[in-house]
Amino acid sequence: MATLAGVLLLLVVTTSGAEDSPCGGTLTEDRGYFHTPNFPGPFAVPASCRWIIDSSARPQGVAIVLYLTQLYVSAGLTFKEFGYYEPDSPLQLDGRLLYSVNENNVVSGQWLWTKTNYLVVELELDRLEGNQLRVLDDLLDVFGFNITYEFVEVEDSETPPVKNDSCSAVGCSLAGNCYAAADYS
Repeated sequence: MATLAGVLLLLVVTTSGAEDSPCGGTLTEDRGYFHTPNFPGPFAVPASCRWIIDSSARPQGVAIVLYLTQLYVSAGLTFKEFGYYEPDSPLQLDGRLLYSVNENNVVSGQWLWTKTNYLVVELELDRLEGNQLRVLDDLLDVFGFNITYEFVEVEDSETPPVKNDSCSAVGCSLAGNCYAAADYS
């Protein structure tokens, strides 16, 4: 009996490792990042994750800017803006799709922004195979994404200042590694 308990304990310990990364959540800090569970490694599928970037506690004149710093998933990832959003309610106001990642545009965008209070990022993926960015014999062991965001102050009529030299899989070459400081310097 003691051996069975030891095996079960070992099984629990070895299966609760990297997959403990959150698959979704609400982000309210001035800047931060979020990623797929176990990034840059493989993650459990099917995956259904929702990250809500919420700037509603900020004064008017704040935009949300996302930098697609390490984007390797090529399907099932959408970015939607909302004037009002409640996760557990059907009451969502002014929803609009900003960007939907697919194999044709996965390397074309480096950032996106919204002046609404809520930016919702959803990942719906039923399998890893065929849905990840690959370059011949490279990028075979990276999965998912790592995305950085920040809140920036803007006037009503202006476009938020975006760091065009921000790090991305495209900007650093598809086979390179990107590193950036918290202030993107």
